[in-house]
Amino acid sequence: MTAGRVFAADFKTDYQVEYDLSEFKEKLTSKVKFNIKITNLKGDVYVNKFAISFPKSFTTSNLQSSDDHGLIAPKIITDESNTKVEMEFSNPNVGRDTVNNFYLNFDQSNLFQINGKVWEVVLPVIENKEGGSYKVIVSLPQDGDKKISIAKPRPNIISGNQIIWDNPTEKTIYAVFGETQIYKAELIYHLKNTEVFPVITEVAFPPDSLYQKIFIQSISPEPSNVYQDSDGNYLGKYFLKPLESKTITFRSYIQVFSTSRDEVKDVIEQIVQTQKNYLLSSQKYWMINNLKKIDGLTNAKDIYNFTVNSLKYNYQKINSNNSRLGADGVLSRPDQAVCLEFTDFFVGASREKGIMAREIEGYGFSFDPRLQPLSLVSDVLHAWPEYYNEKAGLWVPVDPTWENTSGIDYFSSFDLNHIVFAIHGKKSDYPLPVGMYKVGGSKDISIKATLDDPIEKKSISVKGFSLPLRITDRKNYSGKFIIKNNSNIYLWKIPVDIKGKNLKINKEKTKILSLAPYEEKTVEFNYAVDKKNKNNEAQVLILVFDKEIDSRKLIIIPQLYEIGIKVGTGTFIGIAFFLIIKKLRK
Repeated sequence: MTAGRVFAADFKTDYQVEYDLSEFKEKLTSKVKFNIKITNLKGDVYVNKFAISFPKSFTTSNLQSSDDHGLIAPKIITDESNTKVEMEFSNPNVGRDTVNNFYLNFDQSNLFQINGKVWEVVLPVIENKEGGSYKVIVSLPQDGDKKISIAKPRPNIISGNQIIWDNPTEKTIYAVFGETQIYKAELIYHLKNTEVFPVITEVAFPPDSLYQKIFIQSISPEPSNVYQDSDGNYLGKYFLKPLESKTITFRSYIQVFSTSRDEVKDVIEQIVQTQKNYLLSSQKYWMINNLKKIDGLTNAKDIYNFTVNSLKYNYQKINSNNSRLGADGVLSRPDQAVCLEFTDFFVGASREKGIMAREIEGYGFSFDPRLQPLSLVSDVLHAWPEYYNEKAGLWVPVDPTWENTSGIDYFSSFDLNHIVFAIHGKKSDYPLPVGMYKVGGSKDISIKATLDDPIEKKSISVKGFSLPLRITDRKNYSGKFIIKNNSNIYLWKIPVDIKGKNLKINKEKTKILSLAPYEEKTVEFNYAVDKKNKNNEAQVLILVFDKEIDSRKLIIIPQLYEIGIKVGTGTFIGIAFFLIIKKLRK
């Protein structure tokens, strides 16, 4: 959005732009008011005309303009890209320090977007402010429950239903109203065994993360086994006969959060301690040979700014043979970058500087492909990096690609439009996300924001109980069982209590950090008969989340009695053997 130029030495222009929101039938309309104050700084010069331009995509109506003396008729000029509104003062004030005001009012129906459970807006900022002040005021509906959750830049004041920005320096203001977003996803994986022998292959389903929660509706056909790898990917295994093809359909809700999930945060902190070595090592696409180019970069912000400012997004590359250049390759061809190159360079440079970083491949929900391009494959996949903030104990997602193309800050805060499909920390190219298991030009990803509230179905079971039916009162024993998550959600920090009646358990309490839906973990423990026990029966009870899930009864045999049985049995066998030998001799 631009204003008609005047000479800064002659005038000062102050702007106050107000957006008053109203919601009707799931649509948002904003009453927009521009209050433009022009102060003459010289006595022999004055402004008699003023113009302001909007993108042609703005849907405006009921446009009205006025000055201090009443209504004035604006002149509207439209070209291929902009709508220009020219206003002429009816009787301008003349003289040094005199003030003239323009007032421009209109309704706009497509500025604030309703997207599922959130409202989203990108507000243009006047580029030619001529040294004056610039204030933006957004007024939310009085009877609504929406609160601002993400703002780039951050507002100066939030008071009641008003959000105020004073003198923003960015080209745009990006804001999200609503704490979480819900998406409904249907993802298709095409598997084919090209070998003449059977194989087991695996696919990556969307995982839980610090900012994402999945609610599975169905996986068809079901995998033979699921597990989480060291990066936290959610992998399912499938058996394929020779030359067999198989199509997997994954349906779920995916909830994305504006802040980190408390139940996940401390688990991630523990896991990262086991990942440090490989999160700082170079990989195929994360190598940088010419380290002089990154000499002056010392922290994640430096690396991010260098990435945004040094690389140039290549829109033509999306539709061509999009070969991945990697961190080192894009340094020599900075104008050939798409999201993978922006990400590869950030990860490679971060690791060189001792900052743990990784790549995320997933889905970017984009309203404007020019501002927020999707370039991994034709199924609108996107890639972005995360770096680990050791002080906060958090993985921090950033998007240098979208800041490069949109000018919106994706370092200090993120958004609710990024959905994780695969995490690349240990390897730069594995596992493959959905959208890479394609057949021809198949459309394999369907994701839509929804107002639905997904339902949690928690269920956990115990199987594979390995215990002898009879034990003695003098021996130590080991046992094990398998915990399975039958829920449609991840379970985090699962407390497992092993209680014994007339038994002493050496590891009564254990905690499983996480279980993905349908994932299994084996729990092992040691036990012995309590020395104070006078009974001939014992019991092992398994409690998960303080609820009894399973139990087993054991018979206690006194050791002397067991010895007696063994001696008696041995004597009986010996006598029987003696009699048989004797009979044979006769």
